[in-house]
Amino acid sequence: MKKIGFVTTNKVMAQSLAATVRSNPDLGIELFLLLNPKQAALDAEVLELDAAVVDVSDTALEGSCDMLRQAVPGCRLLLLVPKTGHGMAIKAMKTHAAADFVFYDTSLEYLFAKLAAI
Repeated sequence: MKKIGFVTTNKVMAQSLAATVRSNPDLGIELFLLLNPKQAALDAEVLELDAAVVDVSDTALEGSCDMLRQAVPGCRLLLLVPKTGHGMAIKAMKTHAAADFVFYDTSLEYLFAKLAAI
């Protein structure tokens, strides 16, 4: 089972994603909600996450990718971005700061497919 962290301060979105993952145990995902941006890197390190989904539209999370990368070098980062953030997401992939990205308006099935591929 893959350990996935969801880094955001948007509790409604986080709890909705967690409920969906819990109701689909065949996904093979154990989801951890990392709702405190100041503690996300430490949590990721302690939990030994395989991957993390980072909500990059959340300004409270600026610098989270770098901190996660330093704390857990093996943790693959998947960025959750708005359409206006595609340039930043592509730059993050080119510099190997992130493994991949998905847009907010994609389906949950697509998000889960991306997580399964990581």
